[in-house]
Amino acid sequence: MLKRGEPYRDSATDYEALAVQRNAPRWIKALTRFGYITPAA
Repeated sequence: MLKRGEPYRDSATDYEALAVQRNAPRWIKALTRFGYITPAA
């Protein structure tokens, strides 16, 4: 890791799922604002 200059990545952690969980509300809000999805009734 140090020789390669890469950040530490824990193999037990799903980093993609964490990113989606963190960003999903913002993505939903943007899609609603631009008319790609309709707001829930």
